[in-house]
Amino acid sequence: MKITLITSSIIIAALTFSNIAAANDSSKKTKQLSVGIGSYALMIDQDKLGEEDFSGNSLSITYAFSDKMAMNIQPYSLEHDDASDIEISGFDMSVYYGTGLASKGFKAYIGVGLYNETRKFESVEEDFSGVQLSTGFGYSWNKISLGLHIGIRSTDDYEELANNDDKITAISSSLVLEYRF
Repeated sequence: MKITLITSSIIIAALTFSNIAAANDSSKKTKQLSVGIGSYALMIDQDKLGEEDFSGNSLSITYAFSDKMAMNIQPYSLEHDDASDIEISGFDMSVYYGTGLASKGFKAYIGVGLYNETRKFESVEEDFSGVQLSTGFGYSWNKISLGLHIGIRSTDDYEELANNDDKITAISSSLVLEYRF
């Protein structure tokens, strides 16, 4: 599963970069703005019809109001893993509460947010939106930050399209590398 691959990648990267990072007196300095790119995955699982997996790229913009509170927006563009003619474009936006969001070192957070996306298949477009619960963790160095974001989405709009009593689960994840200002 993509989440396992992403989790493994972040653990390996964190261990590698933590050995390179050197502690210094500027470790208490905060940086509020981070901009970067990432890989983005979306899994929509229907009990009766099975799982649909989408993957692609995202842009990430994070503004840390303090070390405990931040806001993130991620526009993304995805393709269906099995049928490349099905595409999704959209964004998610979350407010995070956690630790280490503006300073160097380990960061972890939870949050709430919104998502809005359009699924395109040939000439048919469907719009989906809702709320999501978010969580994540990562590590920030002086100039760069690496983080894993996971979102659990509300599925009301997805269920309308399913046209049956099928239970649907939707989870997004992204591995993001950002430059810190």
